[in-house]
Amino acid sequence: MNLQNWLRWWMRIILPLLGWRVPVALLRGPARGSGREVVLLHAGPASVFIKERFFAQEPVVERCVRVPVWRLQRLLDEWRSTADLVAVGIDRVSARLFLRPHDFEVPMWLSSLSQVPEDLQVFTRNHKSAQADIRRVRIKNFECHLSRAAEDLDCFYDRFYVPFIPARHGEKVALVPRWRMRLMFRMGMLYWITQAGERLSGCLVIVKGGQFRLVVNGMLDGRLELLQHGALSAIYVHSILEARKLGCKEIDMGGSKPWLQDGVFRYKNKWASELRLLDGAVSSNRSVLLSWNRMAGPVAEFFTHTSLIHHDGDGFSALTAFPQEHPLTAETLQQHHNQIKAKGLRCLTILLPGEVPADFVCPSGVRLISGGTVSDSGPERLKLCGHPDTPAGPMQDPTQPRQS
Repeated sequence: MNLQNWLRWWMRIILPLLGWRVPVALLRGPARGSGREVVLLHAGPASVFIKERFFAQEPVVERCVRVPVWRLQRLLDEWRSTADLVAVGIDRVSARLFLRPHDFEVPMWLSSLSQVPEDLQVFTRNHKSAQADIRRVRIKNFECHLSRAAEDLDCFYDRFYVPFIPARHGEKVALVPRWRMRLMFRMGMLYWITQAGERLSGCLVIVKGGQFRLVVNGMLDGRLELLQHGALSAIYVHSILEARKLGCKEIDMGGSKPWLQDGVFRYKNKWASELRLLDGAVSSNRSVLLSWNRMAGPVAEFFTHTSLIHHDGDGFSALTAFPQEHPLTAETLQQHHNQIKAKGLRCLTILLPGEVPADFVCPSGVRLISGGTVSDSGPERLKLCGHPDTPAGPMQDPTQPRQS
């Protein structure tokens, strides 16, 4: 773990040096969802996932240059008037030194954490979807076997990890190199999920300081049908059991992408109670800075299908938009909230295309912003609409009557 801390510290110095010339592109293409033509001003490799979520297909590159990082802000100012959305993926040191402060900073990856329950039956009563996973693992008789054998690591890497991660997260996701996984393995162990003696899934685990950390998962030969079979659910169920045996108090269930509709995030969040930055040398030192001139139109549409989780003080909040093509009623608004709500958020802000339905009771930890309050402004305007200091109590646009 000291090596991991050393790598994170070093990356704070190395990333600005490696990224001193930043690729900047003005991209045009059809929007995901409506298909309308939209323009994205895109800078830095860390913001690729924004491009993938913004466009329905590969966009056309209208302009593309590389600039020294100290000239990046000037170029962004020159080009931003033609863009609907601006996304800058950059290391956090360079952002502080060379860019103006941003009001909307998105982490590259997030970790979902859960407290190890003292009573599993009480835990399942409060986590209905997790209860179904636990029942399925028991019925299908998935078993867990721990291993510290060096030859098992190569088997896991070649047949479980390397085929599975691109299939699960997309072809462009970066794989952990074998040498680094060997270093982590020396600090931890593998545990295998078997059924009738056959290994179906596995996970590299590190146990330290009362935390049971799931580092990377793998599925046999990358077979995604094993997800429906329950082989991945078995990893999380057995992690609770193994963490209890080892006296751990907390489980780090590993990384997911930072938007509420991401399937990996939604699965891990049903077990979780807290969100943190993914503990990685690169992921914890880079973030994506978003800005826009006007919320209404393409940007609001983007947030209907990609509800981004963003830094909010020492925690995280999320921003979503209610789909304009749906009727705005108390029932449809409640359905939208139920589909995207997540544990571990300080605040969930929902942008509405009209007024708050009179009979809608605002849930705790939710802020509603209605009508044209922010339609013709950038992200800085969101702060002026009020913000909770704690997740307790109903929150909404202060220009509207408070709901009872």
